[in-house]
Amino acid sequence: MLKLSKKADYALVALSHLQAHRGPASAKEIAQVYNLSAQMLANVLKTLAHSGMLLSKRGVTGGYALGRNPRQIFLGEVIDLIDGRQSLSDCSSLDKSCQSESNCPAKSPILMIHKKIKTYFDNLTLAELADKETLRGINIEVPLTQSPQTRP
Repeated sequence: MLKLSKKADYALVALSHLQAHRGPASAKEIAQVYNLSAQMLANVLKTLAHSGMLLSKRGVTGGYALGRNPRQIFLGEVIDLIDGRQSLSDCSSLDKSCQSESNCPAKSPILMIHKKIKTYFDNLTLAELADKETLRGINIEVPLTQSPQTRP
């Protein structure tokens, strides 16, 4: 199934932490709170800072802080920045071709699912990620009438 890289996980954890704590924090501080690799997190934070999502300040009172309003940081943007544009499968990749593509019964449905997931992440903000009530209210259409456990 869909899986984000460890670096993308770290980016989302760090951004969520910085939003919740409303102040600068070092890579070391964030890594200690969540038991993350400080070196990997530092590299992720540098990438986020280079993009403008984070501000970086050196020195004793330095650290990283959000560079934009949490309502202007979209999860799809974060994931694309860290992992590059990903596809759910080769079937949903627009830059890969398949010998069976012209008559493949799976390509269209998989591409549709990929687009729904991508649209969801592209429109979900960091602020919404922190709001549990907002997340509970989100309905992603599921085409199945039965759960996988109850199907014959």
